[in-house]
Amino acid sequence: MTCKLCKKDVPLKNSHIIPEFIYSSLYDDKHRYFDISVNTNKKYKYQQQGVKERLLCEDCEQHFSKYERYASLVLNCGYELTVRKEGRLIHLEGIEYSRFKLFALSVLWRAGVSSIDFFKQVKLGPHEEKIRKMLLNQNPGEEFEYPFILSPIIHENEIQEALIVKPTWTRLDNHYAYRFVFGGIAWVFVVSSHKPPKEIIDASIGHSCSLTMLPWEMSDMKFIVHMAQKLGRQGKL
Repeated sequence: MTCKLCKKDVPLKNSHIIPEFIYSSLYDDKHRYFDISVNTNKKYKYQQQGVKERLLCEDCEQHFSKYERYASLVLNCGYELTVRKEGRLIHLEGIEYSRFKLFALSVLWRAGVSSIDFFKQVKLGPHEEKIRKMLLNQNPGEEFEYPFILSPIIHENEIQEALIVKPTWTRLDNHYAYRFVFGGIAWVFVVSSHKPPKEIIDASIGHSCSLTMLPWEMSDMKFIVHMAQKLGRQGKL
């Protein structure tokens, strides 16, 4: 089979789309989590591991793993970052631009090349090949290329880490954007052939090693609310 990243015909690993460390907050004491889907008649089912697919060879798995290790430390307070609050905004400083952006792009790209139904709304078109080459060459690109906004999801004054939501697409100021929810954060990737607005670029990770986050109450995030309502109508909540 052909590796999606390096394009070599080699044995493929069963690769995570969303990295395994993201699922840690979902697991019970038997290393299981509940999978609730709007696309099944079952109320819930147990899963032992996060969603996987045969996409990458061993070398490319290792290629991504170094970005995942770094992101895991950043997202789980394994690095000492400078945190500054300005109203509702949270400014983080001390995040390495290259490794953190390549981590984020690797998740977006894997979702785009995946054939799993969970990721079917992520269709990158010509950007799929461009991002593949960026990842293969360890090139995070310029700040205006594929910026992403992070919004911690708050409910009852706590970040909702134990939540992974099916990615959806939307439009953000006339640009395509893809919304992921994992690790207690909504990740909104802007995928466009022309430069996004300055406000989006400034909020994304930059060469200054800083990014800006805007926390949101879960009840205000309409795409999550609509999914919960649909699950409720189907008797799955």
